[in-house]
Amino acid sequence: MTNSLESTRDLRIDFFRGLALLFIFIDHVPGNRLANFTLRNFGFADAAEVFVLLAGFSALFAYGRIFDRDGFIAGAKRVGSRVLDLYVWHIGTIAVSLLLLACASLVFSYPNYLNHIGLHHFINRPGTAITQAALLYYQQNMLNILPLYIVLLAWFPVLFWLLRKSHALVLAVSATVWFAAYVADLRLPGHPSLGWFFNPFSWQLLMTLGAVAADRMRSGKPLYETVLLPPAIIFAVFAFLLAAPWTRLPGLENTLILSPDLIGGIDKTRLSPWRFLHIIALGYIVACCVPSTARWLRSSVAGFIVRCGQHSLEIFCLGTILSFTGWVLMREAGSGLGTQIVVNTVGICVLGVTAWYLAQRRSGRSVLPSWTVSVPLFNRASLQSSR
Repeated sequence: MTNSLESTRDLRIDFFRGLALLFIFIDHVPGNRLANFTLRNFGFADAAEVFVLLAGFSALFAYGRIFDRDGFIAGAKRVGSRVLDLYVWHIGTIAVSLLLLACASLVFSYPNYLNHIGLHHFINRPGTAITQAALLYYQQNMLNILPLYIVLLAWFPVLFWLLRKSHALVLAVSATVWFAAYVADLRLPGHPSLGWFFNPFSWQLLMTLGAVAADRMRSGKPLYETVLLPPAIIFAVFAFLLAAPWTRLPGLENTLILSPDLIGGIDKTRLSPWRFLHIIALGYIVACCVPSTARWLRSSVAGFIVRCGQHSLEIFCLGTILSFTGWVLMREAGSGLGTQIVVNTVGICVLGVTAWYLAQRRSGRSVLPSWTVSVPLFNRASLQSSR
């Protein structure tokens, strides 16, 4: 495997994060048949684990140099600025989702648009709901991933400080916190459930593993493929056989190879060891078998997904709103194959075009049509000369 230098963006991170974001959009549309082909059907983990693992990986590359170069305070300030961005986008996504589903509920006389994801408290008790949502206490179904990310990123300065002391130390601390949360069901209080659906005390372990893996990669540490790759592949195959995705095909519903009762429950809230081990195995296989210089990562199709991963916050929030829109359309227009193709195709294309626009804007390139160059209203030089 070829290690990426700090100055070179590792497209594997962007690609798989972008893929996870597309999976989240697809999975969040109720009754979506395309969801039968996302990661959650091929093992224990799903797109949420991919997102959090890569969040730790990318955070180390994004903020590690600032901590090392400018000191802990400067690094913490930079992380705090990003946490604030996440918080603002989270509140904005709730507001837009509430407006969208409230309008749909009124127009189509279907209150479940609000009740199904827990937004009805804003209608029934607006003052309490707004206060609790602002404090991240009141979390709605399918709108609870960003609060997890906010807390995990706020924890990152401490994580990085421990990581600089020792990889073994930060892993030991993180694993101890995860174990305590798993055994004692330690979690942050929340509404309407007994606590946060994504338990930060549990999910921080994935963030830590991602950061440690990134630091080892940045330092050029060996991966020990000959020793660790075979068991990683074996575990991934085991997860695949137990998930039995082929049983979703007509006529194969009962063709199980392994009993689903073999390992018991797979708790997502507390990050079950099975989910944790599955995503670590998949991540390790990718790290060993997909070089950062792979030519296909620079193809046009991969570029579509890579750009989504490079603008993860905007694409995640937009994808959430589009998934609610798709839900309304599929319920009102029918959930037939034609409607589902339209919902998925339009949704994915909108996400891709938005990511392209954000990439153009970030690079400083004009995103206006070429004819606007000759029109004074759109001509930047004309505007500047008229001031």
